[in-house]
This record gives sequence, structure tokens and C-alpha cells, in this order.
Amino acid sequence: MMDSTIYPWTLDSTGGPSNQSYPTGITLRFSPYTTAFYVAIYTPLCFCIIFGNLLVMLAFWYNKELRKVQNYLLISLAFNDILTGIFALPPVVAVRLLVSSVTCFSSTRFTFYLPSIVFCGSSIHHLLAIAVDRCLSLKWPLQYPRIVTMRRVTIVMPIIWMVNLSLACLPLYYPSPEVDHWVCVSGDRYESEVDTLFLFITGLLPFYVFCLLVLYAVMLRVAFRHIEKRRELTNHIDTTAKDAQARRRGIVTMAVVVGAFAVCWIPTSLKGIYETFAATTEKKQITVQTFAEYVSFANSMVNPIIYGYFNPQFKIGFRMVLIAWGCLKAKKPRSKQQLPAVPGTDTISLSKSSEKVGQPKI
Repeated sequence: MMDSTIYPWTLDSTGGPSNQSYPTGITLRFSPYTTAFYVAIYTPLCFCIIFGNLLVMLAFWYNKELRKVQNYLLISLAFNDILTGIFALPPVVAVRLLVSSVTCFSSTRFTFYLPSIVFCGSSIHHLLAIAVDRCLSLKWPLQYPRIVTMRRVTIVMPIIWMVNLSLACLPLYYPSPEVDHWVCVSGDRYESEVDTLFLFITGLLPFYVFCLLVLYAVMLRVAFRHIEKRRELTNHIDTTAKDAQARRRGIVTMAVVVGAFAVCWIPTSLKGIYETFAATTEKKQITVQTFAEYVSFANSMVNPIIYGYFNPQFKIGFRMVLIAWGCLKAKKPRSKQQLPAVPGTDTISLSKSSEKVGQPKI
């Protein structure tokens, strides 16, 4: 599926078309079938990224219980991932599929990747900030409200954006000396400073995985310590079973968070090493590039599932949003005749509680 079209020009020793015979207009890089395959796999991904993260933001708006300091980082992450689906993913797909004087010159091609570097890098740093926030809340629960304040959170969020924007713009300050270098044939490889920067960024990804692993290991250790203390203070018969269930839930959560991050981002790190040090054909290199880019963008799709759906309050918010949109029907409160008889009471009213759960105020 990754067969390239035969280019209607020849190459000189510099990597560009000979005699400056650059193609005019816009042509497809691959066959129509391969192009359709690209569009078919990326379109659902783009839709899921935007819809899933939009659902998280709307849940935050509908469910007032979610408007807490620790959830603002999750909302910032969701907003960042929406921008990834709108502004980062389409340019990367376009630059893969189209051949033109804009998408194939080294002086302009890199600008198509700037949004993905900014937003994907910001997503990674948001995940680290969320892990640090959760670690603080577990390790120092009494001091947490004084450590993590709304003011500090609003300072951290723009810092994350500024760091990634500055890092992505470095190649603009150190452009390639070969301004007219043609990169659409020789495996889309860059030269000099751009290669160095890309290797530096991708080389940090295993370090980020290690940091997440350490943070969640600390959280798991603290949680297990709380379980042991609770066991000493309680004498319930089913305490052991509940403790075992809590341990399993903590281990599964850690495995899901760290595993999803590693699966989505380690291929990008390996891709940088593969492109720089492995001499391969264009077909193999484009296949590796496409796979690594796809799973890295998929991380923006799984973030709402991991950090939203696993949160009970967000699940309530999701239900409120879907009811407001007419996708779900609100559960009707049971009538008085259906309520079980309770000795010593005449009537029990569930209208208020039913309104809170099933009838959100919009």
C-alpha cells in the first residue's frame, strides 16, 4: 500500500531535480489507492480526537462537581488535543500526500510539522504535569490544597505552551544552508540542525516514559501503604478482598497510563534513530514514518478515555452531555408505588436526587 509514484523528473547530486526542473502545481505523491487508504485511516482518527476531547470539555462545563483545581490540567490537555486534531494532524497528512514547491522544499516543508511538534509536545508535558499533581495529592493530602493552587495551575499551563512553542521554532532560527533542498524523494530526511533537533526531541521520549513510570510507582506505593493502615484499623471480614481489589485496580491504572504512553510515543523515538542511522529504501522509510506518526496522534484519542472515562465524576458529566444532546434518555424517577415499604416512614421523595443524576440543569 505504500508504493510511491514514479516522479516525472531526475535528480542531481544535491538531491533536487536536475537543471532546477522543479514540478509545477500540486500532484499526488502516491497512487490513488494509497491516497484513499491514507484518508480512510486518518479521517476517523481525526474525528475521534476532536469528539472525545470535546466531550471531556463539555462534561466539565455541565457537571459542576468537576470544577476543581486538579481538573483544570485535564481540561487544558483536552483543549490541546482538540487543537491537535484540527491544526496538527491535517497538515502532516497533506505533506505526506502532496508534492509541490511548498511541501517538498526543506525551507518550507518543516513548517507543516510545527503544529504537531507544539501540540504533541504540549500533550506530553500535560501528562507529566497531571502525574505530578496526582502524586502530590496522594503523598501529601493535607498540604495539597496549599501546594496546588489555582494561581499556580494557571501559571504552569502557559509555561507548558511557551516551552513547546520555543522548542518547535528553533529550526526557523537555524535554517538549513541548502534553502532549495528537495526532500520529497530521498525518504523525507532533513539535514544539519533539523536532524539534530529531531533526534534530541525524540531522544527525550524514553526519559518521559521513565518519569511517568517512577511517578505512578510512587503513587502505587503510597496507595498500598494507605491500604495497609486501613487494614490495621478495621476488623471487617471482607477487608482482605476489598484490599486486593484496590491493589489490582491501582496496578491496572498504572499499567494503562504508562503502557498507553509508551505504545504511542516510543515508536516515534525509534523512528528518529531509524531515519538517521539506517540506510533504507523510501518505501520502508515512509511506512515507518506513517506508523509512528499515526500512533503518536492516537495518543490524543486515548487521553479522554484514560483520564476522563475512568473518572466517575467525568462519567456523570458525559451522561449529562449526552442527555442534553438527545443521545440518551434521562432515567425517570420511580413512582411512590414502586418504592419499597420502609417501617416508620410514610413517603420518600427522590425527586431532588433524581434531578441531580438524570436531569441536568442546562
